[in-house]
Amino acid sequence: MTSRDALNLYLESPHTSAILIHAFVVDVAAGPGAGLRTHADAVAYARSIVHLDPIFRQRLHRFPGDVHYPFWVDDPDADVDSHVTVTHQQDGDVEIVRRRTVELSREFFDFTTGPAWQLHFLVDLHGVDGVPDGGTVMIAKFHHSAIDGVSASDLISRMLSPTPAEPRPETAEVPVPGRVRALSRVPADLVRLAAVAVRWSTRSRTGTPPASSTAPTAVPATRFNGDKEPDMSWDLTWFDLDRIRRVKSAYPGTTVNDMLTAIISLALSTYLEERGELPAGSLSISMPMSTRSLTDATTANQLTPMMVDLHTDVPDPAERLRRIHESLVAAKESVARSTERTGPPHPLGALPSVVVPVIGALTRAPSTDPATAPVTTMLSNVSYGRGPLALLGAPVVGCYGVLPAVRGVHLTHSARSVGTSISLSVAANGQSLPDIEHYMDIVRHALDLLDPDVDTTRA
Repeated sequence: MTSRDALNLYLESPHTSAILIHAFVVDVAAGPGAGLRTHADAVAYARSIVHLDPIFRQRLHRFPGDVHYPFWVDDPDADVDSHVTVTHQQDGDVEIVRRRTVELSREFFDFTTGPAWQLHFLVDLHGVDGVPDGGTVMIAKFHHSAIDGVSASDLISRMLSPTPAEPRPETAEVPVPGRVRALSRVPADLVRLAAVAVRWSTRSRTGTPPASSTAPTAVPATRFNGDKEPDMSWDLTWFDLDRIRRVKSAYPGTTVNDMLTAIISLALSTYLEERGELPAGSLSISMPMSTRSLTDATTANQLTPMMVDLHTDVPDPAERLRRIHESLVAAKESVARSTERTGPPHPLGALPSVVVPVIGALTRAPSTDPATAPVTTMLSNVSYGRGPLALLGAPVVGCYGVLPAVRGVHLTHSARSVGTSISLSVAANGQSLPDIEHYMDIVRHALDLLDPDVDTTRA
């Protein structure tokens, strides 16, 4: 495991989750049979797809005292049965999807019990928004130290492929060092870290300054920043992707991601303005950008955060969308330049394993009432394309994800699309967003503000 991947393991806490949730809505009635209904059905399905990726059979090997970064090693005794569950809806329980999604997002993996994956099936659903009558929701759960969102979407696309999919190519196995050998490397690793830090410091003082975008480096803090005790709330809304594409066509050059970012910007500023809390200065959003095409890295996590100005100080929705588009273009170019730049490695990539827990312990929590914050909110956007996905022959008609709120950023958004369906889910600290259903209403109305065919001047 690389240092970048291991950070997701070492620094995980109730304040900062490293759980990945990818969920899929299945129209069972449109399939060839009764669908997946029992635990035996779920086990049979899981056994049919575990050959697709090593993540299904690898368990964590961790060294005492964390003297070396962990390894993922094959587990010949991996028990598929214990990694799947089937839950039937109780009469009238229309909150089952929301409740189970929150529960699974807050339940950390026990790495001593085997590989870090789970499949949960909520079956025979009725009266649940976005789910066809009698449908199923499949929730796939992974850990960020083993896989990132882009790789997870590729894996699940193969899991749900209507035709047999190819497994991920095997990589060369790295021998696990013994405890004595791992411990003996610590002094050399500390020396290497010191050398990298010196080279990086020298380059920072004398070399080319880092590329930057137009995103502010600090923004006014809002109720969604500062330090709060964990209190997760979560909700979900659905959009017609064809409608979003139609609306964006009225703004030449914009993308679906531009539209989603503008929707979030409008919803965020409206919510804060209603409470008399909208800062005069603009707020910002962080979103991950894949660096797979820019580097030859072999880490499981090949994403880098991209900071984007939300232009919440621009009243006109159309003008705000235009500026957000320009800021997204500038941010992508900045990340590409920074990633491709040659030079010494960043010290974070050279941290010995024994140093990371110390850094975590020394890292100070944000203030409970800060004046500024590095970023206001976050967005993760994953598309499964227009190609068909199916579970045992029944079509997937929607999908959603969860981006957990983290310490200091208590409002996050996750967009997922498949076919003509797109979802936008919101995770927040309940103290910061006690009325999440109202916020979701504002999110839905934000699209109307951008739609030239909708007259929003009428009461």
